[in-house]
Formats: sequence, C-alpha cells, structure tokens
Amino acid sequence: MIRFRLLFMFAAVVLIFYIFSPPTFAVATQCQIHKNSEWRCAKDNYRADKIKITNRRDERVSFKIAKWNSTCGKQGSNYSDTSYSLKPRQSGSIKFESAAANQCKELFVYDCSPDWCTNILSVNPS
Repeated sequence: MIRFRLLFMFAAVVLIFYIFSPPTFAVATQCQIHKNSEWRCAKDNYRADKIKITNRRDERVSFKIAKWNSTCGKQGSNYSDTSYSLKPRQSGSIKFESAAANQCKELFVYDCSPDWCTNILSVNPS
C-alpha cells in the first residue's frame, strides 16, 4: 500500500512537471527561395548539420553567406558574413551550427554572380 502511494505521488509530480514545462519542438533545417533571388535555410531547436551548395553552371560563381541568430519571433543579429566561390559544377558544404530551444538560426546565400543565386546554385541540408 505504501509503495502504491509513493508511486502515485511520483506520477503526480511527473505529470505536473510535464504539464507546466514549455514545449520543446524541433524544426529541422529547411532551405527555400527567399526574395526571389536568394536562398534561406533555417532551424529551431535542432542539431548542427551542413548545407550543401552546388554550382549548376559551367562557369565559376561567387556568392556570400550570412548567418543569423535570434530568439524565435524576434529580430536577430548577423554573426557571420563570408564570401565564397565555386568552380564549374563544383559542390561545397557549409557548417550550420545547432540551435537550442526557442533559438532560431538562419543562413542566407545571397549576392551571387553572374546571376541570381536561385538560378545558379542549389542549396540543401545534408
């Protein structure tokens, strides 16, 4: 009887903790077209991974990558902005850091040359 009461009290405490704890949903890295000419990858409460960028052209391309950090739903700040180039038909990977609960990370591929980023590069989580 005492064991049953202890088990019941333990279950009640666990249930109360579960009910009042904030949700910790994870959003895996997703990449999509942004502003018609850029790529945007984003995640929330998700592990570190890599973004694969492929030059689809038969000529060298140059581009920039900006990484942003924010509390989800609020304006963030840029913590990295770097220039890159890829040879014809070449692929490369960029590390995309992990995001904790309620922390959003964004990665932008922009300022491409000789054309819009969405026309010359493919961008995917890997």
